[in-house]
Amino acid sequence: MEHEQNLRTLISALKADTIQLINTKIELLKLESFEKVSRAGAFLIYGLIILNLLFFTFFFAFISLSFLIGNWMQNIAGGFAVVALVYLIVLIILFACRKSILTSVQNLFLKELDPDLKNDGEPEMKGGVDELN
Repeated sequence: MEHEQNLRTLISALKADTIQLINTKIELLKLESFEKVSRAGAFLIYGLIILNLLFFTFFFAFISLSFLIGNWMQNIAGGFAVVALVYLIVLIILFACRKSILTSVQNLFLKELDPDLKNDGEPEMKGGVDELN
């Protein structure tokens, strides 16, 4: 009878420890997910701020360039037309290279979400079998 009682106590303790382990692993998964999402969000906001500043820098630089070319040509509208043509050429180049640009941007975001990713997209293993458990 005493042996059966010890076995029940042992099984009960094992069950409680297993439930605690599962709950801890779920909590760890949640925390890791929150960390990745917050890191990606911060990266996205930082990128948008930089892109916004770059946009206005290039915008005013090209307006200045338009006036400069217009003064050289003695035709302000012609200066703006030349700059518009430059924009059109850049747009055509970007459109032609869209797949490689999209892939690069996607890989950049994936690396920001999971820094353990290798260049080929597979996660790299930091340790041996013990680290998997």
